Amino acid sequence: MSRIQQQLYGGAMSMAVPAGMEDASAFREIPDHQEVFADGRTDQSIIIEILESVAEHQEENLLVYHFNELARANDAEEPATIGRTEQLQLPQVAHNGTEAYALVGEQRVAKFNEGRKSADAVNTVCVMMALIRVPQHSADILVSLNVPLRIGQGSSSHASSSAQTLSVADTEAMYAEFKAMVGTLQINDYGLFA
Repeated sequence: MSRIQQQLYGGAMSMAVPAGMEDASAFREIPDHQEVFADGRTDQSIIIEILESVAEHQEENLLVYHFNELARANDAEEPATIGRTEQLQLPQVAHNGTEAYALVGEQRVAKFNEGRKSADAVNTVCVMMALIRVPQHSADILVSLNVPLRIGQGSSSHASSSAQTLSVADTEAMYAEFKAMVGTLQINDYGLFA
């Protein structure tokens, strides 16, 4: 998968995202603490967020906490499932106590509250998430890749998305690509966290 280096937060960070992903701020409002890239053809999206550290959780559990918070914020149906969590080695940001973790899971969610109108608008989404802790600045960087596995017939994405059911091997390959993408993340200006 080819990737294109993108400047994030005015160049304070950078990361190589898959070719075909567009900066979502060109067509919708994005909060200042986020950078969002989307592929309208596949309905995949990447979200990079800078969050204040949540100190009362252990690091690996903190990623599960963020995953569950995302499920809650998205009004996910049924319990969201987590396939696995693991620690990542990110040498380009690994200093001053910085640690990184990743997980892959699945959520059943509807876009734009469509699920409240129609049960067949619910989509099954594979969520790949990485957490980079920046303790010297009391900050966390959360990177999420959302990959639709099954698009509901009533979803606004149904007509335009080429999402398809992925096999376990496809999901594993995509997760490896996600971790490689996160491995390109660079913090160019720590003043971003001030």
